[in-house]
Amino acid sequence: MPAKVLNTEFGHSAPPEGPHTITTHIQGWDNIMRLREGDKAVLARVTSIYPRFAPWNKARELPMKIREKLALPPTHSALAFVNPDIFATARLHAFSPHRGEKKLSAGDLGFRVVDIHGVRLYVVTFPLDKYAGIIGVWKDPGTGVSTRLAEYLLPHVDTLEEVPFDGSAGGEEVPLPPPPPPTWLPECEAHGKLRERIAGLLHRAALQPEAVKVQPDDVYLYPSGMASIYRACDMIGRWRRGPIVALGSIFHSTWHLFNDSVDGFRHFGACDASGNALEELEVYLRDEAKEGRKTTFVFLEFPSNPILVSADLKRLRQLADTYDFLLVVDDTVGSFCNIDVLPVADIVMTSTTKSFSGYADVMGGSLVLNPVSPHYAPIKAIFGTHFRNEYFAGDAEKLLSNSADFLARSAILNRNARTLADFFHARSGAADPSSAITRVLYPTLSDTLANYEAAMRRPTPEFPAPGHGCLLSVEFETKDCARAFFDGLAVHHGPHLGAHVTLAVPFNEMLWGRDPEGAAYHAAYGVRAEQVRISVGLESEEELLGVVEEALERVRELKAAEGDGDGS
Repeated sequence: MPAKVLNTEFGHSAPPEGPHTITTHIQGWDNIMRLREGDKAVLARVTSIYPRFAPWNKARELPMKIREKLALPPTHSALAFVNPDIFATARLHAFSPHRGEKKLSAGDLGFRVVDIHGVRLYVVTFPLDKYAGIIGVWKDPGTGVSTRLAEYLLPHVDTLEEVPFDGSAGGEEVPLPPPPPPTWLPECEAHGKLRERIAGLLHRAALQPEAVKVQPDDVYLYPSGMASIYRACDMIGRWRRGPIVALGSIFHSTWHLFNDSVDGFRHFGACDASGNALEELEVYLRDEAKEGRKTTFVFLEFPSNPILVSADLKRLRQLADTYDFLLVVDDTVGSFCNIDVLPVADIVMTSTTKSFSGYADVMGGSLVLNPVSPHYAPIKAIFGTHFRNEYFAGDAEKLLSNSADFLARSAILNRNARTLADFFHARSGAADPSSAITRVLYPTLSDTLANYEAAMRRPTPEFPAPGHGCLLSVEFETKDCARAFFDGLAVHHGPHLGAHVTLAVPFNEMLWGRDPEGAAYHAAYGVRAEQVRISVGLESEEELLGVVEEALERVRELKAAEGDGDGS
């Protein structure tokens, strides 16, 4: 097969490009690392990017217009949100000792409230040279103004009225006065239909159909997957204060969000069959119980991104019942169509941005409360009292439209990922000792496969072959081999998963490579810099096999130049 040529320009999204696309093509390992470092020459070429990484397109233009209307100096910038609790979150984040040398002081932050076209926005202002210390407030909670909401408001920005609020009051240790009450966002018909669709998917092919009691009003929609986690922390914290525990590899923004928790955060990483994370967790829970303390909730991804480990959910449910904590399971990678975690989870969290949407042009997230959970009644009451809609109608409508073919797309994603995983495995050290591929990370090749398959949904006529998801990682013997493979891989280069096109990224090196201590910690349980993460798209198997074979040829050439064999 001749070499595939991508027509996507550097810094642009995978096609079809538009004002709300959320991918970016940053070709080559070194350019990905330059993006990580904030290289201005790379950033200047970026026209599309994952919206939580930074305000982009319309979501960048709106706060710039607000800055002008508020007569802020050009040395300052702003971030805009629809929920007033972001003010407290911004202070907690910016003043945290976790910021190190990037930590802000009280005088650096400003808090303003504005009304535009019936929507109240809460605006955090800051000096541009302190950007690195505050941008996590946009990245981690995931509740910033979406591109569609910004697009809706921009034609009306001249109607902006500032709402009186003394945002300069209070020092680093003194809280701000209560902000003016929010207007929130109105719901539309799409919100209700999305709740019905998600509830229906949870009932479809359930492992224990008689035990699935989820109704549409148990489904809560949010502007992003991280917003779902952020709101879960808030709601559960209203039930009981206490430390958060995470298991296995979790998304880096989730890590940072939990790490800033004022009630403490513990992590146990080795959830594979040879690991001891659950044993360590049980010892921790037992010791906490002896001191009269309780963990609030345990969070895990199933399977985990990017190493595709599936923890023992049955044992976790037993621990939850014994030690009285909530079990929150993120099923994004496995997804609604393939796995059923309701038999064990108190709350199911999903980034609907990923394969549920499938077309990389809208953000979203959901939390589903499980009515058979022993803690359902108090948690449901808290959501009933405190949930307010932050999900813009235009985003809900787009997500509803995209997700109409979720099952059909998922069948292709499952097929393509399994095909690639088997292809790499047949060319790995398991089959050829001279190979540069040391491991292929995919549920079917994991020593935790039994845990995954214990959660797989039943085959049905409309989805006859539940699978193992769209995501895999390939680990090489050296970082140079991983780089050679990635640089030769003719797919879109950048973050995101579950899209209509295949995307690849040196995920771990991009996220943890700047922090040697953190990188070593995560590598100890399998999250290594020598891995390349691949999220398959809807291409043909033949096309995908062709491009990965050509990329492996680059590795062979490197190995041959080093005199180490063919390196396939």
